[in-house]
Amino acid sequence: MNYGSLMDWWTHGDFVVRSVFVTLAAMSFVTWVITLIKLLQLQAWRRQEKKAAGHLKNNDLSALDDLPAECPSRQLAAVTGTLIRRRNFTPAELRERLGEAQEPIRFGHERWLTMLATIGSTAPFIGLLGTVWGIMHALQTLTGKALTLDAVAGPVGEALVATAAGLAAAIPALVAYNLLARALVGLNALTAENAMDIVDLVFAEKKD
Repeated sequence: MNYGSLMDWWTHGDFVVRSVFVTLAAMSFVTWVITLIKLLQLQAWRRQEKKAAGHLKNNDLSALDDLPAECPSRQLAAVTGTLIRRRNFTPAELRERLGEAQEPIRFGHERWLTMLATIGSTAPFIGLLGTVWGIMHALQTLTGKALTLDAVAGPVGEALVATAAGLAAAIPALVAYNLLARALVGLNALTAENAMDIVDLVFAEKKD
């Protein structure tokens, strides 16, 4: 019997081992789906923020209204308009309020990153559970038989597939989380710069 093959591992695994494998496969699928979606979103948000920065450098605050509704700088410009209609703000006060307004935007950008972090931290342990359970199951099937190296090596090697599957699910999730989190830091920094430019333009228009 070739315990090293995946089909043998699946065939001889019990409900727990199979459940572990299905769970890890689902985690891996979710990781790649989230990563792809977030990469596309980040690309779009960064492109929008660069366009917003260009409009602001040209002193064209109204041009932000032509950007997509999900553009962070357009959202901040809308918040700015709402705030200054309510009462007079000093530049420092308006910058502080815009800083607070960026928090829900950041929260929205970070959506699903917690899922990646959770998969990265739990997948190895789920794989380890499958390995431990698989070894226990294998040893029970060998009860009363001669425990030679050949007899034990196959079932143990089969059980270790779960650990490998856990690592295969965890490593991409952790890498994706770190890369996306770093990219979001850069995006948030660009949005913060645009927010400062929005405040400067608002008060420059008031002086005019």
